[in-house]
Amino acid sequence: MKRALQRALPIAVSLAVLVWLLRSVDLAAVAASVSARVALVLVPSLLVYGAATLWLEAASLSGLVHESPGLGRWTAARIKCASYLLAILNYALGVGAVVVLLRRQTGLPLARAASLVILISTTDLVVVLGLAALGAAQAGSGAPALRGGIVAAAVVGLFGGLALLRMPRSLGPLDRIRSLSAFEALRNVPLPDLARLFALRVAFSICFVAVCGAVFVAFRVAVPPPELVAGVFLVAVVSAIPIAVAGLGTSQAAFLYLFSSYAPEATLLAMSLVLSAGMVALRAGMGVAFAREFTRDALRETREPAR
Repeated sequence: MKRALQRALPIAVSLAVLVWLLRSVDLAAVAASVSARVALVLVPSLLVYGAATLWLEAASLSGLVHESPGLGRWTAARIKCASYLLAILNYALGVGAVVVLLRRQTGLPLARAASLVILISTTDLVVVLGLAALGAAQAGSGAPALRGGIVAAAVVGLFGGLALLRMPRSLGPLDRIRSLSAFEALRNVPLPDLARLFALRVAFSICFVAVCGAVFVAFRVAVPPPELVAGVFLVAVVSAIPIAVAGLGTSQAAFLYLFSSYAPEATLLAMSLVLSAGMVALRAGMGVAFAREFTRDALRETREPAR
């Protein structure tokens, strides 16, 4: 019963939010906003985005595994493709798929595999929040010193936390937190690998901004770059909260709220729905095309008790 409720809740949340949004917007205007131009701009953009981000995902994962026999980029890419299919159903299930497949393909201990995946996810979160803060600071009307302080706080938080985790000295009561297996990769991954991972994840985030920008171009909606960067990353954070299926519903609500001053609600809802549908179709297609057997293995293992 508990598992059934966990699976049903995201579906219920997505449906409830979507119904609420659709009832408050003119559906005829939503449909009229979608034209052939949207497909002509968005389909090639999504295909380029899918290829570029899959390469970045594979490079990020394979670049952290140095144990023999290592992890080739093709295998890493298939692992990510398998996780895309499961993440559509549940974000945590997608993360778990990467962990179990990484352990199976490399022979890494479960704690080590999990810490590497957590490291990538943490880096993504830091990059997204940092770029969102940078965009918001540039878009704001405050003094330059205030805007610089926002960015400086994000940078200090990132590197300060990393320095505390890797400090050879004892931190007293904090040592118990620092010694958690989840932080093993942050403590021990070589600094050049961390720098390379950070650069790859920044590139990944830039690709996400670019494909979101393509949607605005397709619908002829002009948004200043700082507001675009801050808005799309905040939408990404909301959609990553695992209370809805692939962020459907919650991401649309956030999209309408953040960009309400740049286009009518009907246009914004059409933009968000088209982008979400395109991303889901892209991820599902990549998973089916490249990683069907990996998906079966991951689904079976994530349903079994940890060994």
